[in-house]
Amino acid sequence: MDEKEQEKMDRHQYLAKELRRLWKVETKVILIVVGALGTVTKSLEKNLKKAGSNATVELLQKAALLETSQRLRRVLDSD
Repeated sequence: MDEKEQEKMDRHQYLAKELRRLWKVETKVILIVVGALGTVTKSLEKNLKKAGSNATVELLQKAALLETSQRLRRVLDSD
């Protein structure tokens, strides 16, 4: 997860830099990373607070698992 978080940070930092350059706005990258099976990064809770979100880690994990199970059912039912 740490590797994925770093990849996303690098990619989004570039986008934030471009937004600052093009639109002259202040930007801040806050990563919210949840894996398909509900795996989360160590910094998720802290980042949710920074983003001003009311979502809980448990709620995000549940949402990720439900979406993954729905996708899996669609794939298996299509055969």
